[in-house]
Amino acid sequence: MDLEGFCNKYNLGNVINITKLTGGLMHKMFKVETDKGIYAIKILNSEVMLRDNAYDNFVVSEKISNFAKDNGINVSNALIINNNFINKHNNDYYMVFNYVEGKTLTDKEITIQHCKKIGNVLAQIHNLDYKKIGLEGKIKKEEYNVDWESYMNNENFNKMPYKDKYLKNYIKYDSLLKRCIAIYNESNNTISICHRDLDPKNVMWNNNEPIIIDWESASLSNPHRELIETAISWSGFLSNEFSIEKFKSLIKEYIKIKTTKYDSDSMIYSNLISKFWWLDYNIKRSLGIITNDNEEIILGQLEVNKTIDEINRYLKLIDVMNEAIKGVIYE
Repeated sequence: MDLEGFCNKYNLGNVINITKLTGGLMHKMFKVETDKGIYAIKILNSEVMLRDNAYDNFVVSEKISNFAKDNGINVSNALIINNNFINKHNNDYYMVFNYVEGKTLTDKEITIQHCKKIGNVLAQIHNLDYKKIGLEGKIKKEEYNVDWESYMNNENFNKMPYKDKYLKNYIKYDSLLKRCIAIYNESNNTISICHRDLDPKNVMWNNNEPIIIDWESASLSNPHRELIETAISWSGFLSNEFSIEKFKSLIKEYIKIKTTKYDSDSMIYSNLISKFWWLDYNIKRSLGIITNDNEEIILGQLEVNKTIDEINRYLKLIDVMNEAIKGVIYE
């Protein structure tokens, strides 16, 4: 990592100050002040960039965020430098954004009004016509490829702080994930442009108005899945402070703009798949399978522990969410 060298190479100015920003769970973000401006510079996870189509996926996500901006949605876009959204320096890939003044909200700070505004913005995103920017209306089918027992045979497994919790849950997760994949693939006949990570860490608030950031996961997906994922993220679920009122208020505001037929079981269960993929990724990260970066390994351990807790809390809330969704949509 060489932020000063990167800024000099791409004419962003002489670096005055660098501050690491919190919030990113996969990539590293820094506030970089130079004599030419103030930037938020993202250093992309090297393991992610080795994946097939990773670069192309980032380009598509920026195309989507620019399209959203052109349609009146308040977003933060990557700057085009050297004719690219992503630029390489030494062995790292960088994305540069103008630094956004504002703050993200904690669950305790989120109000019903905030939830309503996010429901409104989400509906606007889902109403964007993906055909206008040349996206194809296909979503790749998910396949079951998690070998839970292989992780238990890893030489580092017995040292993991989540070991007991993992052993208690992995058999249940095996059958549940198979069910979720089947539901997920069946639900892909309904698609739209989705942000796919619209939780509180990816929304900056300035003068009580939302600015949507971190569009790197944006693509075509089922909007109903994202509606539930977003509603639960803004309802206090992530800090174990779930509020049914916040959950319902976001959905109510959303359906004022975008109404369609909803299958609550499909919405709830297919949404679980992203949590399982995040769990699988962090198990590999924590065990040193995909990285030897100690900071990444420790973060992976923390995220495994946290994600297992989230999956189990989510399962306990399924009936509550089901009734709330039906109540809001059919009231």
